[in-house]
Amino acid sequence: MSGGEVQTSQRVGVEFQVGLGMVNVGFYVASIGVVLVVLAAEFGVPVESLAWLGSLYGVALIVVAFAGPMLLRFGAHRFLAGSAVVLGVGSLLLAVVPGQFAAYAGVILQAFGTSGLLLVTPGLLNGPGAESKLTTVNGAASMVGIAAPLLFGAAQALGIGARLPMLLVVACMAVLTVLALRYPAAIVPNPTHAASGVQRYRRSLVLRRVLTQVSAVAVEFCFVVWGVARLVDTGLGMATAAIVGAAFPVGMAVGRIVGPALIARFPMVPVGSVVAAVGTLAVAATQNPAIVGVGQLVAGLGIATMYPITLARVMATPGLPPELGASLGALGSGVAVMLAPAALAAVATVVDLRTAFLAPLPLLAIMLLLYREKQPKPGDALA
Repeated sequence: MSGGEVQTSQRVGVEFQVGLGMVNVGFYVASIGVVLVVLAAEFGVPVESLAWLGSLYGVALIVVAFAGPMLLRFGAHRFLAGSAVVLGVGSLLLAVVPGQFAAYAGVILQAFGTSGLLLVTPGLLNGPGAESKLTTVNGAASMVGIAAPLLFGAAQALGIGARLPMLLVVACMAVLTVLALRYPAAIVPNPTHAASGVQRYRRSLVLRRVLTQVSAVAVEFCFVVWGVARLVDTGLGMATAAIVGAAFPVGMAVGRIVGPALIARFPMVPVGSVVAAVGTLAVAATQNPAIVGVGQLVAGLGIATMYPITLARVMATPGLPPELGASLGALGSGVAVMLAPAALAAVATVVDLRTAFLAPLPLLAIMLLLYREKQPKPGDALA
């Protein structure tokens, strides 16, 4: 086999690893809202009291954003394998071990495992066509995410235990661990001298782009965490709400599947924002569960390409080292995931969950304002 063929084979292997990791991230993310409702019912506590579980993923992303670059020095393949092990163990605890301690420990480990997978992905897919590549893998993640609420709802309806579908993640992470350790070529460039790159790019531009990503992820996670609870709020039973709650990941999946073609033809952030705003208004306008479900579907279609586009823009900042861009992307996502669902829950305790679901509208407006960038003039200082 020639050197080019070896490199191509290794690249395909790496992309398969990334894809396998990301589809399980998608399953985990789509399950957050369902697991929150399931645990609240199982432990007999108000669902709002478990808001910290919805924000835990954000905390993990922030921690990994700071610790990840140092760990990546040992190679992305090991980092990928370690993240897979953590996610697998957490999923195993959540799936089969009874009691609050095991459930909370499992959720914590899941959050850190998926954060690691999310951190390593942009660096492995960075380069020409990054927007399309990130949209494609996130599309695959969203496709698998559709299965999460359906499986949880079916397991609950069949009486076999709503946590049991997490065993699928355990099996996938076992496979990913083995594959990742077999591909030592899957290495993200060591983040040496990352600090020296600070003076090579415009920090104000990086900040603007990261805040744009924060706004995009914040909108997405308002629906991810509280979408099923909003359906329960309309009067649906937990199992039915979990199944109808697949509407949002369906919208996300469809939007990301067609996303690469749309990105090349339309300004998808402004267009998607309008579509997402229409869906949000439908979710907040009525107590009719069918309309709320359709609203979540429409919102998912609109939101679908926002994260890949805004993350790719962070990674493409002139002069920004890829590994630092990946860390900043994880940090931005973490801030959004930690704050947005918790803020929505806080508003819901003052008014109600239906009214609180208007929160994505100002977030969309902020994202649009930040997304519009002035083109730098020749000779502009980097600051």
